[in-house]
Amino acid sequence: MDTAIILNVVVAIGAVLLGVIVSRILTRFIQKALESTGSSTGGASIVVNLVRGLIAIMVIYFVGENVFHVQMGGLVQALGITTLVVSFGLQDLIKNLVAGIQIIITHLFSVGDQIELGDRRGEIVDINWRQTTMRDKDNNLHVIPNAEIMGATFMRRVDAMERRYLFECDIKPGLDLERVARDIEQLADEVLDAKGWKSDEPSEVRYVGSTANGVCASVRIYLNDISHTVRGYDAVMRAIGARGYLADWTNESPAQEQWRPSGQSPEE
Repeated sequence: MDTAIILNVVVAIGAVLLGVIVSRILTRFIQKALESTGSSTGGASIVVNLVRGLIAIMVIYFVGENVFHVQMGGLVQALGITTLVVSFGLQDLIKNLVAGIQIIITHLFSVGDQIELGDRRGEIVDINWRQTTMRDKDNNLHVIPNAEIMGATFMRRVDAMERRYLFECDIKPGLDLERVARDIEQLADEVLDAKGWKSDEPSEVRYVGSTANGVCASVRIYLNDISHTVRGYDAVMRAIGARGYLADWTNESPAQEQWRPSGQSPEE
């Protein structure tokens, strides 16, 4: 076999092996770097695939030009024109992809961070190559394209996110609903304030209908941090339950008589 052919085969094999080794090293490095940011597997995989593709193109170009002596310029131009045509049809997708890579690599924010983006504020629950998902204080999920985040005029991290929590309870029939509502609002604020969990907004009570047990009250409390939601609800419900006017609580203490309209007896 011709020595030149053998040499070309060896060079080609060496270039491919070198490309595989470099690809694996960079892949591991990128995966570890992205895992440290809390990025989703989708975000990590897209960056890894882009790097692998770039290395593969470099290897093919090197082997074609230096081993097989093929003029790769025409192929590169053809690929460039094709890429340009495709990019016009995928502008939004490409913008989100580039923005997602920027967010992940620059550690702009990570899963678990709380950010304020324009008039939206919430906790980051997922980041991938196309979009970022945020949960607001009402537990609503907002799916935001990455390009919109990178193009936002205002974005900042916040230390704590307020949480508005809504729950319902049934009030026993025949009670003074106005007084009960005022008492629940005051009681909820006092309990949350004593725990250090109260937000600046006051608690609210609205009657939203009737049930077989009594009148359905919608109670809205405001906490200064989303992490206090469960404990705040528990503390408020315990305090309300001790009052004696909840329909699904069995305490028939004499204290509940104070919540009846003035001059009205239980039989009335």
